[in-house]
Amino acid sequence: MAASLPVARAAEQKGGSAMQRSRCRLVPLGVCALAASTAFAGTPLPDPPFSNGGFVPPNSTVLKQEVAVGKVLTKYAATIAKCDQAAVLALQLAYEPANQNKVPAVQDAWTLCRSNAGTKYEVLRDKVLLKGTPACLDQGGIDGIRAQIDAQFPLLAPTVYCDDDAAAPDPVTMLNIPDFRNEASGEVSAAKVVTKAATLAGKCYTQAVTYTVKFGGTLPPELLAKFNACIAKAQTASDTAMDKLDQTQKLPRCLPLAAAQGLGSTAIDLAGQFIDENYCASPSGAFVE
Repeated sequence: MAASLPVARAAEQKGGSAMQRSRCRLVPLGVCALAASTAFAGTPLPDPPFSNGGFVPPNSTVLKQEVAVGKVLTKYAATIAKCDQAAVLALQLAYEPANQNKVPAVQDAWTLCRSNAGTKYEVLRDKVLLKGTPACLDQGGIDGIRAQIDAQFPLLAPTVYCDDDAAAPDPVTMLNIPDFRNEASGEVSAAKVVTKAATLAGKCYTQAVTYTVKFGGTLPPELLAKFNACIAKAQTASDTAMDKLDQTQKLPRCLPLAAAQGLGSTAIDLAGQFIDENYCASPSGAFVE
């Protein structure tokens, strides 16, 4: 595979050069030179909707590689979210006076869950790397995005896991633990809504990036409208789910409806935060500042 990539790139560059020469017959030389320079440097993803930057994948092969990296990171985030959800439910029971001796076992289970998530991530990451990735998404690049995901969880956790009547927070998981089962259950239900909202929004961004490749680095108005509708659908689904939890009195008092729906919005926004790092490849295979 490594030997075939340079050949593929050379063929692609040759085809691109022929197209560029054809276009040069129709425009002034200076304009053509500028266009060629811009194409080599990398075409920025259009804003809107990509306000955080990033580059249009130079070809379908790179697009598939970057999408594959995104799937690995999305799966990792969803997995560690499940570790936290399970821990909140189990620790709520363990912190009851009759079960205090079970707290260390639950903490150990959470630590193992997070460790297993990391191991599974590494296996999937290595498979993607073996198939080939852009230079900007080598092991260090992918791990860097993972580190940012890890950093986001402690920032959001105190809002979704807000009831701390049993532990403020648990010293191992660093999660606030409520003292009643219905509160823990409500928080976990809200957390699941947040995870789903982020996943849906991520798919909207992936689809939009795919369109920019198809349309030569642009996103036609009708497709931008389609992206906006996709994001709106994710937001509506999140708001509706949170409203249902509120109507059935499943949200804890520390997480009123407005705050719960705001969490969904935050998750949707975060789906676009790593676009610049996930879609970072330039035609030359290097990261472009």
